[in-house]
Amino acid sequence: MEFTTTHLTKIIKETSDSYSYIMEIPDGFTWVAGQHAAWQIPGFELDPEDRNTRVFTIASAPEDGYLMFTTRIAEKHTSLKEVLLNKIRPGDPVGIAQPLGTFALDPDHYRKTLIIAGGIGITPIRSLLRHYMDHPSEGHAITVLYSDDRGEFAYPDFWETLKKKVPSIDLRLISERDRFTGDTDAYAREHGETAEYLIAGSPGMNKAFTERLEKLGIPEGNIRTDVFLGY
Repeated sequence: MEFTTTHLTKIIKETSDSYSYIMEIPDGFTWVAGQHAAWQIPGFELDPEDRNTRVFTIASAPEDGYLMFTTRIAEKHTSLKEVLLNKIRPGDPVGIAQPLGTFALDPDHYRKTLIIAGGIGITPIRSLLRHYMDHPSEGHAITVLYSDDRGEFAYPDFWETLKKKVPSIDLRLISERDRFTGDTDAYAREHGETAEYLIAGSPGMNKAFTERLEKLGIPEGNIRTDVFLGY
């Protein structure tokens, strides 16, 4: 796998245990909102069983003018996460491979979209909505259910900007699981197969919500999932 070198410019603490890493866009590097990539953190000594490469969503959109990934770092973490938490500094090199993935909104075929995001799974959604902010589709209605059990939501400034620039987006920051599932069910019952459904979270969450929607009569073809790998 080939990596293009960029450099870290800024680290932002998003929640009590999640961090965003912002980097320059290397000359000639391109990506599409919603894609993910392998990232390499060279130059640091890691535990023998650890590796210096991880797959993270590119949480920024090209319109941002920078590359960014966001990851959650639990109290017990790998040596690479320790590098990200306490050792890497602005100016240090970071490698990025060619982006992959086709997780995207489809306003050409659906006039309504429900986005279901759990925890750190919000990262591809942030990218998609940042692109959409500059390229909205007239008559397209988006509802976002962003859930975190602890009530900690990444990108607070971004959500404020999004609401100002695209006020038609129905953004719901949810900390109660019953409301998360209840709002999902209510939306599916009201809009059915006229809408598309994007789910971004852990494999378990994606499976549970896919099954939930299918039981409510949503066709498989209306549902797309993005398994967040960068824990």
